[in-house]
Amino acid sequence: MSKVVGIDLGTTFSAIAHVNEHGQEEIIPNAESDRITPSVIMFEEDLITVGKVAKQNASAVPEDIVEFIKREIGKSKAEFGREFAGKQYSAEELSALILQKLKQDAEAYLNAEVTDAVITVPAYFKDAEREATRNAGKIAGLNVLQVMNEPTAAALAYGVDVHGSDQNVFVFDLGGGTFDVTVMKVSGSKLEMIATNGDHRLGGKDWDDQIIVHVAQMFEEEHSENPLQDLHAYQDIQLNAISAKESLSQRQKARIVCNYNGKSSRIELTREKFQEITNDLVQRCSALCGVVLSEAGMTWENIDLVLLVGGSTRMPMIQEMITEISGKEINPQEVNPDDAVALGAAIQGTLRQIEEQASGTSDTNALAEMPEAVKDRFIGPKGELAIKVVDGATHHLGIVLVKSDTVTRYVHLMIPKMTPVPCEVQDTFYTVSDYQPGVQIEVVQGLEEDQLIDEIPQFEEIYKLGECELELPSGMPANTPFDVTYKYNLDQTLEVTAKGPGGKTANAKIDRSTLDAAEVEEAADHMENLEIE
Repeated sequence: MSKVVGIDLGTTFSAIAHVNEHGQEEIIPNAESDRITPSVIMFEEDLITVGKVAKQNASAVPEDIVEFIKREIGKSKAEFGREFAGKQYSAEELSALILQKLKQDAEAYLNAEVTDAVITVPAYFKDAEREATRNAGKIAGLNVLQVMNEPTAAALAYGVDVHGSDQNVFVFDLGGGTFDVTVMKVSGSKLEMIATNGDHRLGGKDWDDQIIVHVAQMFEEEHSENPLQDLHAYQDIQLNAISAKESLSQRQKARIVCNYNGKSSRIELTREKFQEITNDLVQRCSALCGVVLSEAGMTWENIDLVLLVGGSTRMPMIQEMITEISGKEINPQEVNPDDAVALGAAIQGTLRQIEEQASGTSDTNALAEMPEAVKDRFIGPKGELAIKVVDGATHHLGIVLVKSDTVTRYVHLMIPKMTPVPCEVQDTFYTVSDYQPGVQIEVVQGLEEDQLIDEIPQFEEIYKLGECELELPSGMPANTPFDVTYKYNLDQTLEVTAKGPGGKTANAKIDRSTLDAAEVEEAADHMENLEIE
């Protein structure tokens, strides 16, 4: 039977999990016997090292280190790329190296080939980031069954054993580099996303950066030199900042030693000072909680459980903030914040295997070979899935229309945010003038209904996903109808097709800055020749 895994591809740490023969989800330890793997890559002449050893060497050879890749995924090589041994690596290819390390370690631990995976992403990731994540999986030799929202996976890790009861679950997911807040509803055998919002450039790294800046300022006050001007010194301070942050989750103060250019400073950082210099970050988290509750049409009284996910939720200031604004007792150990996302992804991978086998869309015999304990846990008495996950579109998807009387361009929503996915929507539109040779279909993401395009700054760069030109037969009068279809799959990647009179069609080219199919294949071939440990 093909082995399916769930992967939490994180900014600072990654994890991989599976469902064992007893029907229980479990984290797969890496080759170093750790449950999580630092998302750090070190390039040497003929060897690529991923994980703990790479992280430990960051201050020694910073020029050979790549980290925080997740914040760059979805960008083109021109926007973000790193060159090693004469090859330019995109964010997708770098992410694939981390996935390959996880895959190798899992295969060694399970003594089985790992072929299929569910890989998680922040709920607020847009089209390009999701496509790039899927590409990274392909490059690493994985059949990506689904790109899944992280808070949904975390809720599934909790909710798979509480189905049958009705609960509203508030998932607060603060990782190393991204932040999501999501309201999930558990009802009967269904786990459904109700509302979500987030910031994929807010995470534990930002708390680290505030400590780094503080330490550098203290050093400069004492020695009139800025240690951040040197890459090696920066890496040393960064490692010490992370250590201090973790220490302050248990203690009231931590000491940081900063050495630079033959000079040294011993800086004491109290928990109170740490909270002071990072208060703006906490307030950003708090504000998004209010936004999501408003979008869900709920108050804290409607929430039955708060799940804290991501290692950064271990900070006392975060737990205190959530307790204060929610008025609820928070149990940070309800689900292990480091494990929850990968565990939920592993569960979803098993559910997908069952679903595909039952629907006949899989050519494997996975269901017949599945251990009885797995079937008993995840298949209901009538052969249905024990729990059904319903994700929602995390951004509005629309089309640009033109008012014929004023030639004003505005947004019309095709798929509103939180529409259950997968989905397919078709609408009919009409030409503006007589004898129009064609119509331009402009696809947009993240804009509200009726927003005026000319009033949106950076419309082309931020909100426009792509376009196509639908050719029309000659001599058509104004108000000639044409149809536009939006198909949105489970991964929340989009296909747009337009069809006009006479059967002419056009497919919108979604302008992703990700690798195309040929580049993905080339990168996968290159991966096979690399030595990764």
